[in-house]
Amino acid sequence: MFCLLLSFFFFCFFIIPICKAQIQPTGAPAVTNYSRSDYQAGTQNWSIAQDDRGIMYFGNNKGLLEFDGTHWEIYPLPNRTIVRSIAFPERGKIYLGGQNEIGYLQQDQRGHFMYHSLIDKIKDEWQGFEDVWKIFILSGDVFFCTEKAVFVLRNEEMSVLAPPGGRFENFFECQGSIYLQDRFAGLFHVSGTTLQPVAGGDAFSDKRIVSILPFDENHKLLVTVADGLHLLNDAGITAWSTSVNDFLIDNQAYCAIRLVGGNFAIGTSQNGLLIIDTAGNPLMHLNTAHGLQNNTVLCVFQDVQENLWMGLDNGIDLAGINSPFTIIRAETGIKGTGYTSIIHDDKLYLGTNQGLYCTAWNSRQSLLGMPEFTLVQNAIGQVWNINQLNRGIVVSQHKGASYLKGDRLEPFSNIQGAWKFMELREHPGYAIEGTYTGLVVYKNAYTGDPNRAAEWTLVKHLEGFGESARVFEQDASGHIWVSHAYKGLYRIRLSANLEAIEYIDFYNAENGLPVELFVNVAKIRNEIVFTTPTGIYRYDSDKDIFEEHPDLTEIFGEKRNVHRLIEDQRGNIWFSIDNEFGVLRVDDTGVVNKLEMAYFNQLQEELVDGFEHVYAYDDKNVFIGTEKGFVHYNPAQKPGIDFPFGILIRKVTSITSGDSVLYWGNSLADSTMLSPIYPHRTNDFRFDFSAPYFEKSNHLQYRFRLEGFDQDWSEWTPKTQKEYTNLSHGDYTFIAQARNAYGQLSEPDSFRFSISPPWYATIYARLAYFFLTLIALSALVWFVKRREKKKTEVFRREQTEKLKRKEEEFKTEVEKSETEIFALRNEKLRTDINHKNSQLASATMHLVQKSEILIKLKGDLTALSAESPHEFKRKIDRITRAIESDIQLDNNWEQFEIYFDQVHENFFKRLRQNFPDLTPKDQKLCAYLRMNLSTKEIAPLLNISVRGVEISRYRVRKKLGIVSDTNLVEFIMDV
Repeated sequence: MFCLLLSFFFFCFFIIPICKAQIQPTGAPAVTNYSRSDYQAGTQNWSIAQDDRGIMYFGNNKGLLEFDGTHWEIYPLPNRTIVRSIAFPERGKIYLGGQNEIGYLQQDQRGHFMYHSLIDKIKDEWQGFEDVWKIFILSGDVFFCTEKAVFVLRNEEMSVLAPPGGRFENFFECQGSIYLQDRFAGLFHVSGTTLQPVAGGDAFSDKRIVSILPFDENHKLLVTVADGLHLLNDAGITAWSTSVNDFLIDNQAYCAIRLVGGNFAIGTSQNGLLIIDTAGNPLMHLNTAHGLQNNTVLCVFQDVQENLWMGLDNGIDLAGINSPFTIIRAETGIKGTGYTSIIHDDKLYLGTNQGLYCTAWNSRQSLLGMPEFTLVQNAIGQVWNINQLNRGIVVSQHKGASYLKGDRLEPFSNIQGAWKFMELREHPGYAIEGTYTGLVVYKNAYTGDPNRAAEWTLVKHLEGFGESARVFEQDASGHIWVSHAYKGLYRIRLSANLEAIEYIDFYNAENGLPVELFVNVAKIRNEIVFTTPTGIYRYDSDKDIFEEHPDLTEIFGEKRNVHRLIEDQRGNIWFSIDNEFGVLRVDDTGVVNKLEMAYFNQLQEELVDGFEHVYAYDDKNVFIGTEKGFVHYNPAQKPGIDFPFGILIRKVTSITSGDSVLYWGNSLADSTMLSPIYPHRTNDFRFDFSAPYFEKSNHLQYRFRLEGFDQDWSEWTPKTQKEYTNLSHGDYTFIAQARNAYGQLSEPDSFRFSISPPWYATIYARLAYFFLTLIALSALVWFVKRREKKKTEVFRREQTEKLKRKEEEFKTEVEKSETEIFALRNEKLRTDINHKNSQLASATMHLVQKSEILIKLKGDLTALSAESPHEFKRKIDRITRAIESDIQLDNNWEQFEIYFDQVHENFFKRLRQNFPDLTPKDQKLCAYLRMNLSTKEIAPLLNISVRGVEISRYRVRKKLGIVSDTNLVEFIMDV
């Protein structure tokens, strides 16, 4: 008893842990999770299938789920029960099995799935059969498998296979044979219309078999829930002892399939999925620790691109097991962001921002078979680089530089912030270290022991250059090129004794660089090249100028934002350019082959920006640093580019018809054969398309064009929908194409359609337009003739009217001339009057002056007469009387009055008629006022004083009846 207990203790604590340790992978494939919130259906998924177009289908608690890579669609059964099983007899038809329901979906002419039930073909006695767990199609017969019976649809008739023991347990199809496990009678196979027992199958009357799979030419593999693995052949069934049996028994295998290549994937109800090889060795284990949503795998399926789909108890997961990329992250023991890696002394070392981790490495086994990583002693903290120098490993950390000795680090430098080490080619035995604060020179101290790595001693922390030297390379002439992303590019020459910097050259745009910042330096094929945001450059030392690198520019293109170029240990050139990441492979002769350029754009967003790291150990193992750890790349395993993929136009919708679907994308006929004709009012369309390519589907890009409308393809875009509005009538073809993360292009898919012309553009309308045109032309001719006739008449009438207008104008001109002549005549008369008035005034003034002179002479003579002798007195008196007679104007007044009336149009006559009370003296005063003479001028004419004139004016004003406010002269002027 003690020995038995000891054996049990040893088995539990040593054998089982060893077995479980074997199936713990270090790296795992990328897993994509689709939760219930993504597909909007039930939690559990019971079966998986894929049609010939690549669309995935899942038997779900809520019905049949359809997934084209972008869109999810649910097709419920009429009784709203669980879809347990799916089968494809032909394109456009899907058999479904639910609870007490069997039938099929078939597409109509518009591609829409319509359900057709077959329940009426089952006799009443077999109704209530509960769940249809499996559906098999073999030689045209359809087997609907339930625990109560198996219903066989043959030539539209339904027959029944009853369970020998009373109830079936499970159902299998393997290599053209159908096996049925009876819960109480064991294992049988279908032969025609009967069931034949399998040799040794009675042993499984109480052992549930979950799957029967092809194994080799003579055997089939039986996977059981609680009894491990078995092999079946014609002779019987034997147990297959493997290291994974205990794992499968402990975690209860639930489903299994054979993978492409011969391996097996076994889903469990307790601990995810296990992949084993044909020898029974574990290759991969996926569970919640490796990305699954839960550990209960209800079904498993491998698609045409060899991805692995898992229907879970809650959700759907996709594992890219065929991808050449696997993930090394926290679940394998490492933590942090990946910065550097190396394989040394059969150990893999990975440096992150958390420390340095290692694991055993055996180049003969795959990465997935290695144990977990452990932290190297004294290696906590940021690790920037691992460099192999002179048989030794130098680890550059934030806290300084250290040797790697076994499973621990030994610091040898107290200078903080070590970026990387590089041996100086012109100075053997010396190395330079780039640090946060410049460059440091070290000397090799060789111990003489060939089995012991050389040690490095500090020579000098070089003065004169204190910038951070993270990115640097040395050229063929021994110059050190240092790139500082935010300050610029430096070329440094060390002194011959390496104890000083001889000179430093700084380069910027004046030296031919397109920019001054974000310039990186790299060594490609032993040539120093410089990557910039606008291309790749090289340095011409003869001209001391930078110029575009012709070869690399030809390969990668002009004016591109080149983040980084890295030449790996195998000579391949890795590039991070714009949004692209990939590798330019070399051939067997070491020559770069542009045709061997591979794109891995799905990794671009995961790279550590500015710290891109690629380490190629051999042609099967490449390590790439990412923000969440590392990616392992196996170039020998071809990625998904070896699997063609297509794009599907999934839906065509009419916007103007209330978003009604015109085409569902599932038509029996290929969409390229369709050519529907839509009425003119249906001229707004929305096209939905998708590519059923599921590896890194978020990196799929699309382009499209509408022949008949677009001149060229659209730009690449992640959008899966395009709208066109207000299309004119005519023929159109919508074409869409996809591009995956590897740069592979899909075969395009197209949808041809036509828009009929409006009623006014139909053939009948055109005939009507033709006849109407003839009528219109005839009418036009008649109209033109009639119009010309009218124009002639109008012209004649216009000419007549024009002549009349000319005559009128002539008369007007004559009248105008006469008026002008009359005006000129009146003007001449007015001029004459003014002249005569002037003469009259002049004569009057002359008389006034003459009177004044005569009066003065009279006065003088009178004075002289008084003083003269008597004999002269009589002569003087005689002269005085003569002068006095001349002063009297009465004799000349009549003549004056005649002239005055001539000038002023009978002024005196009108004055006497209007104002008969005026005396002759008053009339004279009015005449003088009419001549606008002043009071002083009038006084001598009337032979009175000025005072007398004013009195006379007052007397005349009263006789004329003029008020005081009226001007007397103006009043007389108006008489």
